[in-house]
Amino acid sequence: MISKNFYESLEELSYERGLAIEDVLKKVEIAISVAAKNSGYTGDIKVEWDFDKKKIRVFEYKYVVSEIDPEGPKGQILLEEALEIKPKIKVGQEFRTEINLSTFSRKAASIFKQSLLGGLKELEREEQYNFFIEKVGDVVTAKIVDYSNGFVAFNIGKNVIANMPDKEGLPGEEFIPGEEKKVYITKVEKTTKGPKVFLTRTSREFVKRLFELEIPEVADGSIEIMGISRDPGDRTKIGVLSLKENLDPKGACVGQGGLRIKKINDILNGEKIDIFTWKEEPVELIAEALLPAKSLGVIADEKKKEATVIVPDDQYSLAIGKKGQNARLAAYAIGWKIDIKNLTTAEEEGIEFEYNVGRK
Repeated sequence: MISKNFYESLEELSYERGLAIEDVLKKVEIAISVAAKNSGYTGDIKVEWDFDKKKIRVFEYKYVVSEIDPEGPKGQILLEEALEIKPKIKVGQEFRTEINLSTFSRKAASIFKQSLLGGLKELEREEQYNFFIEKVGDVVTAKIVDYSNGFVAFNIGKNVIANMPDKEGLPGEEFIPGEEKKVYITKVEKTTKGPKVFLTRTSREFVKRLFELEIPEVADGSIEIMGISRDPGDRTKIGVLSLKENLDPKGACVGQGGLRIKKINDILNGEKIDIFTWKEEPVELIAEALLPAKSLGVIADEKKKEATVIVPDDQYSLAIGKKGQNARLAAYAIGWKIDIKNLTTAEEEGIEFEYNVGRK
């Protein structure tokens, strides 16, 4: 019989490692079987658990047969041998003998320990994988433990270290051991050494998930994110639509005094975020996407999803943006091809348009 103290130590170990006690007990049973075999036991080893008294008993089962079947169960014993141990026994019957684990040799005890530790590591790896596979597409808080050779080592919990290439970080950001950062899990692979977790801070989905985490109206579905584009570390454009009457989607995302969006800005190292209100009407949608630049008129081809936008001369640079960033991000966020003309150029080229922005 195995003592109550041993059982309680297994319960404590299960709790500390976040493992189910039932799974741990199965690994104990396997380890006992391996150790018993090394100690000369040839029968079928079975473990009985007394959960109320928190005690464990181990038995060796023998099955009496007239002929050994190589593909039959463990513990087969010929009738002649069985009769020497248990007189009057018959073919088809079984008998068991309790095993005193305290009689195991030092070598067998060592084998038991090694087998159990190996089994626990296997359980822990499985638990880690199951935990993180459910986190794909989610944001976690990770602590930096090392930064070298172009990789950042993050402790992401569950005793798992994930190595992220620094190119998956934001341009120019520092990685100082001991600091915490929000990271986005893109993929998890199962390996013999535990789960391999892939991280990034550059994904558009990272920003989208931050909105879902930090803005209650996005989290509960009152506001839907319709489109998003991003230059990581520099600027993001995100289109939001209210599904609730009298709810200003842009205002809700910005928050009172800009507190909500500032929190996301801080997580992204000050990355600028342009929030625009999604419109169903293409002219209004395109004009909204190009904000903060003001548009005069939009010529939209809905079939081709192509548009020419006329802006005031003094808004042209703002509409295009530095290195074309504003126009490019706007086009990507809404899925349209956008050509921007200032008013003077449009008149010189004879482009006919209506001053239709802001008009229903």
